[in-house]
Amino acid sequence: MNINISVVPVEKIYPLRHQVLRTGQPLETCYYPEDSRDGVFHLAAIKDDEVVGIASFYPENHDAFGDVNCWRLRGMATSETVRGQGVGRQLLQHGLTHCYQKGAGLLWCNARVSASEFYRKLNFAIQGEAFNIEDIGPHHLMYYQY
Repeated sequence: MNINISVVPVEKIYPLRHQVLRTGQPLETCYYPEDSRDGVFHLAAIKDDEVVGIASFYPENHDAFGDVNCWRLRGMATSETVRGQGVGRQLLQHGLTHCYQKGAGLLWCNARVSASEFYRKLNFAIQGEAFNIEDIGPHHLMYYQY
């Protein structure tokens, strides 16, 4: 499969973010306050000129991880048309490398419980107990230590 992964403007990721992560909710729920902060980058996996995978990366610390230079992964999704074909893995590995090049010591995310195994296969660990995010569902705090 020929996939191109590149940094894109945030507007390119909103349609898939809405379709996969905020189904049935207003489009505005896809606009995260962090999206336009300094240092943030958004990746898209593109196949045949179509965005089939997305992920956003933010320089953001978390109380659970102390003073480590943390980055946050948020809004990761793949289109059903490519799910299970390694696009998400490629996208996340690209993001991990990019964050490391920016000095990250740790990448964390609030992962849907249903996606936890995906992250575990890529060497993420679970921190603490599952918790619920209103209107979205159960999540784990997960992290990747460089």
